[in-house]
Order: sequence, then C-alpha cells, then structure tokens
Amino acid sequence: MLSKKSVIIRYAICLSCFLLSGTGTVEGWLATFCGVFGTIELGTALLQYSPLVELLSKTGLKVPEVVLTQDMSYTYSDRKAHLAGSLKK
Repeated sequence: MLSKKSVIIRYAICLSCFLLSGTGTVEGWLATFCGVFGTIELGTALLQYSPLVELLSKTGLKVPEVVLTQDMSYTYSDRKAHLAGSLKK
C-alpha cells in the first residue's frame, strides 16, 4: 500500500506527463514515453499499490525519508537507513 502522499505525488506526475504529451510540448518517442509513464503512474495511484515499493520492502532495504530542515537544506530523517549512505556518496 502506498501512503496518501505517494498517491498524490503519482497523480501529479500522471497529470504532468499527460499534459506534456497532450499539448504537444514534447513530440515523437518522448511523447510516447510520457504517455506510457503517465498511464503506469495513474494505474499505481488508482490501485494505491506499487510493485517497486513492495520489492524494496521484501528485500529488507529501507528507503530513507528526506526532510526539509529549517535552514532550507535537505537531510535524511533516519541516519542509519541502508540506502542513505549510498545515496550521499
């Protein structure tokens, strides 16, 4: 199950992909890619399910949550997350 924030983000990505390809801002293969990617994101948002998130949870990898600090810089909420060390490098 995806969180409410993840679903909202997926709807926004879907809408932006459909607007890019539908208005003719992008053309050709890039427009095709935007349409296919937008359809995938719409499907995952409607089902509130993502196979990639499930795969990460089954492997035991913990995806760190990125938070905005008061000095307007981004940091990880959990310093001991498995992926946080590799993402910083």
